[in-house]
Amino acid sequence: MNYLTWNDVAEWFVGDCSVLEAYVLDADETDWQRMIDLVRAQGWRFDYTVEDHSLPLPQQVAEIFARTSEASIAMRIWPAPNLQANTHFFSEDEVVFHFDREDLQGQHQLDLLCCSMRSLGRHLGKPVRLTPEDNPQHPLIIYSPTEDRFTLTA
Repeated sequence: MNYLTWNDVAEWFVGDCSVLEAYVLDADETDWQRMIDLVRAQGWRFDYTVEDHSLPLPQQVAEIFARTSEASIAMRIWPAPNLQANTHFFSEDEVVFHFDREDLQGQHQLDLLCCSMRSLGRHLGKPVRLTPEDNPQHPLIIYSPTEDRFTLTA
């Protein structure tokens, strides 16, 4: 696997206060279930909330999506102690994680981000693209699980 260097991407991680988002497009409920299974299998710390109340994470993602029309549902995940990703179960057809740019400063944080994207992409067997907020069609970085490679696209 090729690793990215901070000097090549630093400009994308500074600036405004918006978040960066990691997308898995063309997803379905099975992909969401596999993501939750990955979080559990990796032992990543997480907090699942419904209307800002922490609750046990359901075993089946179908239970989560059955409630999205009636409640605000979110999950905070820490794939590393100092790296937090947030997801909100807005749509079954794309898995989206939000990362605060301020948490992604320096080579170490970039490596943690890349390891997380790689784990997700390999587990789902689908590319993961890191993009500016709400801009999935304009990726900055794409991880390809078939090539086990990161590509800079911006």
